[in-house]
Amino acid sequence: MSVGSIMSGPDVWAESLADKICAYDPRQRDAKTVGQARAAVITAFGRALSGAPATIAKALLGTSGVAMAGGSSLVFGTERRTSAVDAALINATAAVAGSEAPRDAANSASIVALFGLCEERGKTGQDFLDALISAAEIVPCLAPTLSPAAGQPEFALFGGVAAAARVLGLSRPKIVAALVMAGMANIDSPPAGQVGATSFMIGLSLRSGLLAALLAEALDEASCAEMIKSEGRAIQNLAAVNGAPEEAAFDLLAVPSPPGADLWDQFERQAGAVLPRDQIAPLFERLETIDKVKDLATVSRLLQAGRTHAAPKKVVFAVRGTHEPEETNWVP
Repeated sequence: MSVGSIMSGPDVWAESLADKICAYDPRQRDAKTVGQARAAVITAFGRALSGAPATIAKALLGTSGVAMAGGSSLVFGTERRTSAVDAALINATAAVAGSEAPRDAANSASIVALFGLCEERGKTGQDFLDALISAAEIVPCLAPTLSPAAGQPEFALFGGVAAAARVLGLSRPKIVAALVMAGMANIDSPPAGQVGATSFMIGLSLRSGLLAALLAEALDEASCAEMIKSEGRAIQNLAAVNGAPEEAAFDLLAVPSPPGADLWDQFERQAGAVLPRDQIAPLFERLETIDKVKDLATVSRLLQAGRTHAAPKKVVFAVRGTHEPEETNWVP
């Protein structure tokens, strides 16, 4: 792609990406990609559960006006069900807080944010995985059009919009409008090392991307076209000036996951931060076969936990000689 084509209009990159989103055919998936996506889902959910007790996630849950009860999307590791956008905010924030490898934290955040939308819209596990894989295959196309300053959060943001567009079945004009709105809400990459701030800002960015897709769905196509015409120039700073970013193409599924039994051990340890022991293995099994799940509520129920979840009490036996049987008058 030449520099001229990139810079011929501020919304050209959005139109190009919208074309790819509309043209994606899920039948072209291969078994290796599906396996990678399943492992990425398991790892992302484990990270979100591990980060659920983090101070920033608990603070968001307790903030007035945030994650109001009454929706259908679960805040992982709690009993709270709220809107998809607020579930995305808190679950994505928790996923970053629970990530041991900050570089790919936004990938996990994007995955759990997408789950809340699929849950709200009554989608199947296959729909969820298809949207995730389509976004993973489409987002690298952004590499030639974003500026060298673009980092992982930017790719995760637009990947989230691409995935949401698949779930919502948006038309091409609405996809372009969603991308433009997401670009306007885009934040600079947060500095590494500030766990609370970094987690929150990535969560907020993904929430904005999902909200942009939902707003585009609610608008008519004429309004979307007018928005693109009048607001497209507001995001021209996202475009590359030299046609290629400094880093390799972004991979939304690049969430390092240990193989086999090690993946289970990691998930069991992470999920154990908030879930009762008897829910963890069934949850892992559902996630291993997520594309076979017809009702995501069966997954969601296993992600739910009460406010107080204590570790199983250790069995303590009385010291011999300190608890003798009482005397009775009974004679055999």
